[in-house]
Amino acid sequence: MNFRDAWRESLAIYLLLLSDPGRVLRFAGAPALVLAVLSLAQMVPGEGAGGTLLTFLSLLGTVWGIGVWTVRWSRFLLLGEEEAQFWDMPFSGRIWRTGGLVLSLLFMSVLVAILPASLVMGILAALFGPDAPVQADPADAAALAAAFPGWFHVLAILISVLMMIWPVARLAPALGSVVQDGPLVMGASWKATSRLLGLPPLFALIMVNLPLQLPGGILLLLGITGSDVTLLVLGNMLLAIAHPLVMAGSALLWARIYGVAIGPYLPAGR
Repeated sequence: MNFRDAWRESLAIYLLLLSDPGRVLRFAGAPALVLAVLSLAQMVPGEGAGGTLLTFLSLLGTVWGIGVWTVRWSRFLLLGEEEAQFWDMPFSGRIWRTGGLVLSLLFMSVLVAILPASLVMGILAALFGPDAPVQADPADAAALAAAFPGWFHVLAILISVLMMIWPVARLAPALGSVVQDGPLVMGASWKATSRLLGLPPLFALIMVNLPLQLPGGILLLLGITGSDVTLLVLGNMLLAIAHPLVMAGSALLWARIYGVAIGPYLPAGR
């Protein structure tokens, strides 16, 4: 895959989703309603056992929802399955395994990215930081952050996010085997996405995620910075709506890479 292929794949995924809104609604289904309710419930302050239970249910719901949508869209593209109905509430082992693996990949990528992201930001801070020593307590993070220009903070967030999702872009296509009850072929996925340092799959993953999450993310950020409850609620609602679409686009991208560049080259029986 090169960057032109990545651009075409991302556009093809949007066209596929737009070509049949009914399928998108059916595949999102009741799990989307459940997670939307949990997302809004998380905004209500909770203490004690009630708050802990809600957090636990939200985590389980996230694993389940990610598994449902990844399995549905991957099997649709790879196997032609589209029997799912809106009110279906599947709880098969395949779904839990897939959802758990997606979250594990995200968590692992965050851990792996911490050190290189810190090194890069340290170098940038040394090159573009304030000329005069910062007169602040090293423990005062707010004062230290204020010494750097606004663009530096934006760049820091951008670099950190890119480093965190780069391994996901390269390893998640291995889920194409998992949704067919096969092994997680991470080595084959890493090898298949090695061209141009794996940047084209990263670009494609950003293209199928960013446009869907940007409106809700902006409203959420404005609500946090301005302490505006209305914007917070609207941002959470938009992100809840976008969540199944983001997972649909991601799953289709990963399944496409698996179907073209990984599956056909695996040894028989894997």
